[in-house]
Amino acid sequence: MSSTVVNDTHKTKDEIIRHLYIEVLSTPFQDKYGDNWDEALFLVAIEDFKTKAKKAEIEDPLVFLGKVGFGSFDNIRDSLKEGPPECFRQGWQSELLSHKVDVRSVLDRCEVITGVKYEGVEKIVVLDFWACWCVPCAEAAPELSKIAEEHAGKVAVVGINNENMFKDKEQDVERLKGFLAENKDTFRYTNVVDKENHARDSVFSHCGYQAIPCLVVVVNNIVSYVGSPGRGFERALRNSLDAVAMEE
Repeated sequence: MSSTVVNDTHKTKDEIIRHLYIEVLSTPFQDKYGDNWDEALFLVAIEDFKTKAKKAEIEDPLVFLGKVGFGSFDNIRDSLKEGPPECFRQGWQSELLSHKVDVRSVLDRCEVITGVKYEGVEKIVVLDFWACWCVPCAEAAPELSKIAEEHAGKVAVVGINNENMFKDKEQDVERLKGFLAENKDTFRYTNVVDKENHARDSVFSHCGYQAIPCLVVVVNNIVSYVGSPGRGFERALRNSLDAVAMEE
């Protein structure tokens, strides 16, 4: 185990423990779930974690880990040993792939907040399921904005906002408008609000991906990609552009 110690006086104890958890207890075990579990290695990691926490003047790190649901090292072990949901494992593919989705019909049930309404001109549509409370969603927005601008007329990028993506609660459209107004330089593509939960229930709930941002790439109303931003999405988008170009 590395002997690196977090020593940043500007960080809170919560931030230090979060960093140590990721560095020592989480990242090294991301591919060791199930039959690949190494109990001996994990016990060594616990001692390394405790040592680094103590050097950061944190005597009981579980007090801080308890705030995010880990009240004991056994809890952490059980979670890591179980592994991530299927959708986050290598080789996962959504059951929605190759299925038909009538994008225009789905978006007609949503209210446009920023940008232009999708009229069916672009053959390639990137549906970005997101919520205001989701930090990674905001982090993905600049790249999606760039795609919308660079491939205008060929690719329509549409953000589908639904604050109750995982639980039912009333949508606050005015709050969403304020959020997008404050972040207009980040979200430079069309954004709609899924007030009736139609997009959530007809598309997102069937794709099998259990997180946001969730990108669904649809080519000629056929789903070609479901998942997170990143290399997989970039590759799928590039393949979609090539396929549409060959059609033309």
